[in-house]
Amino acid sequence: MIKIVGVSYVRAHLPQMVAALGKKKRDRVIITRNGAASAVLVSPEELETLEVLADKKLMLSLLKAEEDERAERLVEHEDIFK
Repeated sequence: MIKIVGVSYVRAHLPQMVAALGKKKRDRVIITRNGAASAVLVSPEELETLEVLADKKLMLSLLKAEEDERAERLVEHEDIFK
C-alpha cells in the first residue's frame, strides 16, 4: 500500500510510521513538500528488493540459475568443493 503524507506529518509521526513499515514489508510512504513528492520511506526488505531488481547483472544471473534448474543442469556442492 502506498501512503502519501506531508513532511510535517512525518515529523510528528515518524516513530509510528517506522513501526508500521516493520509490520507491512511492502508498504511505501511518499513524503511531500509543498505538494510535490520529495522522498520515499520504505522498509529494509523493500529496499533490498528494489536494489536486486535494479542490478541487471544479478537479475540475469538469477534468471540463468532458474533456467539451469528447470533444465536439470545442477551440480552437487560436494562436487564443487572437493
